[in-house]
Amino acid sequence: MNLDPQLRSPLRLKARERAAASKDMLRGRLLAPELLRAFVAVVECNGYTPAAQFLHRTQAAISQQLARLEDCTGIDLFEKPTRQLRLTEQGKVLLDYARRLLELNNEAMDKLRPGVVSGSVRIGATNLYATTVLPSLLARFSELYPAIHIDLQVGVAEDMQRKLGPAFDLTINAFQGGEGNGLLLRKDPVVWAVSTNASPHHKRPVPLALLPQGSLLRRWAQEALASAGHPWVVVQESSSVEVLKASVSAGLAVGVFQEATISPVADMRVLTPEEGFPKLPSSEMWLERSSRELPRGANCLYEFLLEQLPPWVPE
Repeated sequence: MNLDPQLRSPLRLKARERAAASKDMLRGRLLAPELLRAFVAVVECNGYTPAAQFLHRTQAAISQQLARLEDCTGIDLFEKPTRQLRLTEQGKVLLDYARRLLELNNEAMDKLRPGVVSGSVRIGATNLYATTVLPSLLARFSELYPAIHIDLQVGVAEDMQRKLGPAFDLTINAFQGGEGNGLLLRKDPVVWAVSTNASPHHKRPVPLALLPQGSLLRRWAQEALASAGHPWVVVQESSSVEVLKASVSAGLAVGVFQEATISPVADMRVLTPEEGFPKLPSSEMWLERSSRELPRGANCLYEFLLEQLPPWVPE
């Protein structure tokens, strides 16, 4: 196609301008993805320590990355004092760009390797699911998606609910009836348990073996004893249900468990309201995903668990 000579000059000028702009872009300073990833993690996890855990780095490494990002951009990301983690106006602008750049990076990798799903997925789960249900399922999932790294953490109810989104992509968590979201997996009565060979439930204050603060079962137990007028004291605290069961079996304390957890244990029995221990609510287990956009690996795991974990059906 022949162009009018009067049109060729402006077109050539624009082409030269684009080429010059492209070279200027190549000479410009680059925002390293690792620095942007650390910045977004600190904001979404609401702190340096949880961000370090999320990225499998040390807190010092995360602090250094944010310092390098501030040096590269020439701005303060957070208002002083930084422990309150309030973004500056320029920090808010950069956060938006950082999220978009990371999404673009993931999109590029997906396009370049359409048949390979990789990345990390963080899932929080109650002790029951983390120790008895998920291990075999996650082993099968890893055979299907060997490039996906799964970080499974055992947590307590309130902590996992707070971290869903900032730190966890998915959770299998305990809720009081009617308060959960997502897929209802099961309902379990919650019971008081004591050794068949000892009577710590007769002591005052009542010695308790409980999960850490933030546990739904712990809160129910303490509220029930307070309502019944029974003083109590925590003599054993552990995030491991097996440790608590061992303490109860030994006669050290009264425990609070989902009934399914202790039904196979021969040397433990359930305390009844007639023995002065009020009936506790039933717990519900829910599979829930974060409301934020999940990476492909997390979506794959979520869809897999939906297929493998049947929803609860009333008997």
